[in-house]
Amino acid sequence: MKVHQIYEIEGMSCAACSAAVEHVTRKLDGMIRSDVNLTTNRLTVDYDDGKVTPEAIITKVKNAGFGCKLLAPPARKGTVQTRQERERIREEAEKEEQKKAHDAKVNLWSAIAFTIALLYVSMGSMLSHPLPLPGFFKPTVYPYNFALLQLLLTIPIMYFGRRFYIRGYKALFHGSPDMDTLVAIGSSCAFVYSLVLTFLLQDNPHLIHSLFYESAAVVLTFVSIGKYLEGRSKEKTKEAIKKLVELTPDTAFLVQSDGTIVEKSIDEVVTGDIVLVKPGAKIPVDGEVIEGEGGVDESMLTGESMPVEKQVGSSVTGGSLNGNGLLRVRVTKTGSDTTLSKIIAFVEEAQGRKA
Repeated sequence: MKVHQIYEIEGMSCAACSAAVEHVTRKLDGMIRSDVNLTTNRLTVDYDDGKVTPEAIITKVKNAGFGCKLLAPPARKGTVQTRQERERIREEAEKEEQKKAHDAKVNLWSAIAFTIALLYVSMGSMLSHPLPLPGFFKPTVYPYNFALLQLLLTIPIMYFGRRFYIRGYKALFHGSPDMDTLVAIGSSCAFVYSLVLTFLLQDNPHLIHSLFYESAAVVLTFVSIGKYLEGRSKEKTKEAIKKLVELTPDTAFLVQSDGTIVEKSIDEVVTGDIVLVKPGAKIPVDGEVIEGEGGVDESMLTGESMPVEKQVGSSVTGGSLNGNGLLRVRVTKTGSDTTLSKIIAFVEEAQGRKA
């Protein structure tokens, strides 16, 4: 039987990473479809469950050097607990993202500061009007001190860009080299070459002009700037999806068989239930009006700001805004079957598809 699943992938940093994940999973016998969305770090697969298992998919991805876990649908819980759980998970995710963004920004600016200092030292003497350096570090007089200063400025930059070495060599050892591998090898070669020449300077002072410490450092800093800008672009894309998700309220007012109204989690609403939508509230799910009338703002779906009049028998869409009428709506679609959920799925899928 055909199974559709979504996995969260950790450790991807470029198109080569996503291509590697797609390559190893598509080689599985019984795999029908395997697409990776680099923006959301999601792997979407369709496979024959008689030939492929989730464990096999996770093992294949991990063997390629990436983290992988199945995104399971949320379990049904009580109203209050569900809302608290959602809020807790959302807050934890936001704190984690903020911490990562802050650390990345601190590392980037620190690397830039050390890179500027390194370029001043290594390139300043080559200008038509050489930049001043303390006499103790003049390359013509104290070449060893000059090289040692560059070494001490390069090491912090390599520390701030250590993720390139960790990810790059890890990908290389797993047989799926990517852009991080290229950066790591290039930077490492320039650093090791310069380090060897530093130890030879005592007997060969002329080698001072063959050092490449600045090359090992500058490539890390420039690629880090590119990664930072790329990360900001990804966050803007994720923000658009996040705003779509936030259109749906977390709870709905469920009309019980005895006429009482109870606030329930949106996860507990099923097809056939009757929900009460108050004036000014968002419609929680797709449904059909069975009582009441009023104007509904469907601009989130159509772009038209003028309210659409609804009456008994009219269909309404989850995420749209009820105007001035009190509506009773019989639920026709819930969860991933709603119009808004399908729009979100289409947007995420479109981002992952190649032109």
